[in-house]
Amino acid sequence: MNKINITNWLLTRKCNLKCEYCRIVKNYDNQPKEYPPMSWYYKNEMDTETVIKGLEKIKLHNPDCFHIFYGGEPLLRPDLPDIINYCNNSKINYTIISNNTPEIQPLMKNLEYIEGFTASIDPIIFDKKYYLTDMFKKSMEGMDKLKEYSGKIKDLVAEITVTNENIKYLYTLLEVLTNSGINSDITFIDISKSKYYDFSCIEDTNLLVNKTQDVKNIIETIINSNLNVHMKDTLLLKIYDILPSELDCGIEKDFHNMTIDADGSLRLCLRCRAIETPNKFNIKNILDDNGNLNKNIAEVITRDKKNYCKGCGWTCMIMSKMISDEQENSKNLVHEEIRKN
Repeated sequence: MNKINITNWLLTRKCNLKCEYCRIVKNYDNQPKEYPPMSWYYKNEMDTETVIKGLEKIKLHNPDCFHIFYGGEPLLRPDLPDIINYCNNSKINYTIISNNTPEIQPLMKNLEYIEGFTASIDPIIFDKKYYLTDMFKKSMEGMDKLKEYSGKIKDLVAEITVTNENIKYLYTLLEVLTNSGINSDITFIDISKSKYYDFSCIEDTNLLVNKTQDVKNIIETIINSNLNVHMKDTLLLKIYDILPSELDCGIEKDFHNMTIDADGSLRLCLRCRAIETPNKFNIKNILDDNGNLNKNIAEVITRDKKNYCKGCGWTCMIMSKMISDEQENSKNLVHEEIRKN
């Protein structure tokens, strides 16, 4: 219990895009007074030494911990090659989650080797009403670049966000990606349930995917297919069970998933920064030099979760809990068969 299986790093709050549905990279309306503005994160971004020291401690805590490097846009950090090379040399499992747009491509050339790389590609690419939108452009550019990386990066993943509007295109997208040698990670859209949900500013409940027989049939068809979908046999029905956005992760009982903000502070989770947790804990005091977890985290996490969490649909939390329940799932999480070749 209380073994961190997945660590999410918001390496930077900077981004070359300003997508309307994301407020992790911009100040937003009704911002809690306790939340710092973007200028704070720009001035107090973790330096390379802090990140690598954190990686060292987490490896002592759990050598099999999987690290997800988010932003903002992580490829905007000039020291990302140093961080990735450290992970490669230290046998640390990771993926980089990028918007994969052309502007950041030159930075890819500075990375000697990448184990895992993830880009967002959504089913809207088959919907004509989105053809002139930034969302469409982002998905198409991400698709083209992932195809270019096929054979160069071992573990290529398309992160797909499913909504009530685009679920009808999901199977077709999965076929296209599978035929291109790209693995798919399926998530269902989350919404902002309060002003403290600062990873999403979507409030339109009509976009939520509800539990219906039609939705279940789509999921079961995917499970029974030969499509290359991440943990489809074990994960997809668990996701269905929490639709439309009702996950209670239980993180206050089992601290299996950790999120570090750009300033090094500990967030309640990827969705909620919360108040007390980031004010009391950061990457320097979460773990001691032997990798032991600070025992006082549980009390603060419990209080923040009670005050600010209203449930979500974050599948990463489900995955890290599955590893706690069954260690065999850790091999599926990191796509061991793909990465060892």
